[in-house]
Amino acid sequence: MVERSLKVKPPEWSEPQSAQPLQIDIETITPLFGGGYKTREYDELIPVRAPTVRGHLRFWWRATAGAQYSSVDELYQAECDLWGGASTANQARVGKVAVRVKILSAGKRKSYREIAPRATPKEGPLHGFFLFPLQAIKSENLPEAKGLEGVRFRLCLQYDSRLTDQQRKEVEAAVKAWLVFGGIGARTRRGCGALKARDAAWQLPNDPNQREEFIKRLLFHQGDNHAYDYPTLVGATVLIGQPQADPMTVWKELGRFWARFRKGHFPSDYKPMVGSKWNDYRQVLCKLSSNLGRALPLAKPYLGLPIVYQEFRDACFHGSIEPAQSGRMASPVILKPVALDNGGFAPLILVMRTKKPEQIKINGAGYSLRLPTSDPVLQALKASDVLDAVIKAAHQHFKGVQEIQP
Repeated sequence: MVERSLKVKPPEWSEPQSAQPLQIDIETITPLFGGGYKTREYDELIPVRAPTVRGHLRFWWRATAGAQYSSVDELYQAECDLWGGASTANQARVGKVAVRVKILSAGKRKSYREIAPRATPKEGPLHGFFLFPLQAIKSENLPEAKGLEGVRFRLCLQYDSRLTDQQRKEVEAAVKAWLVFGGIGARTRRGCGALKARDAAWQLPNDPNQREEFIKRLLFHQGDNHAYDYPTLVGATVLIGQPQADPMTVWKELGRFWARFRKGHFPSDYKPMVGSKWNDYRQVLCKLSSNLGRALPLAKPYLGLPIVYQEFRDACFHGSIEPAQSGRMASPVILKPVALDNGGFAPLILVMRTKKPEQIKINGAGYSLRLPTSDPVLQALKASDVLDAVIKAAHQHFKGVQEIQP
């Protein structure tokens, strides 16, 4: 047997040069739903996944840093340079930020019924209003979703040596924006999976006099040269209510507010058993045959799509409203309890600046969409449009609301 000497040496591993990593310990303050490999389910071993967090950070990077770019193409190039993107034959798009997550506690599982309260004629559904899509759907053979409470994890961001000081500031602003305005899992725009960092420096100040400066430091923009085809914090409105000791108490009242707003019970008190005051259903959708070929004056599509009207006995309309180009349009309105740097929690409503829908489909048929001008809810709130109505309604519903316009 002839022995052969190895002439080619294997490459030696060397640790890549990088800046000091960023580590933050984070916990959920409201139940986490979804986020696993199956729809509506969480992963019991890894309830928070690094790719999911990366997706959230990319979104909040666009929301905080995106307004400094004059076009979507320019934004895309900057995003690929920082976060990575699809490589081409002539260019490798390797990101400069590695995202790692270590689960510290997988939390405690809770059934849907343990989390969502039963609606009552007096109180309504409370935060169960936010969880309606997660209940059992017999027609699709889907069981009710389950949630997790008290998930704790460590976020680690490893910076590449190519990362500039400006890019690092943008990344850390995106992290703060995610912690303050975002969450993890499903239904984060309605307060599910809200987050709290162990280090108070990453949370919104309890002192109202410090909040505006805290939020404005998250933003990067140049003059009026903004591209608003995507949601941004520049031009948004932030509403912050009075602090409470318990995040679930805050979430319940936010649910009550949103149920009241969706029914249009302003300026009158909210009565769960009383129908909607918006014109959308009876004055527009129930009269579609007479509205053919005209732009429809609907309010609720501006709050997010799709909207599904269930079929009931003697109902004059049932079906779905969807955006014309896709099946979903994320709501520009975010409602959640936000953790404050002193350990308290406050109701937060964020109305983001974004492009408004112009074309919709109702049960598959295309229609133009226009802002209603004579809707009784808009008139009662003296609002110029639907998103302005959200802001004015919040001031009526919550006491001592602080309004910040970044």
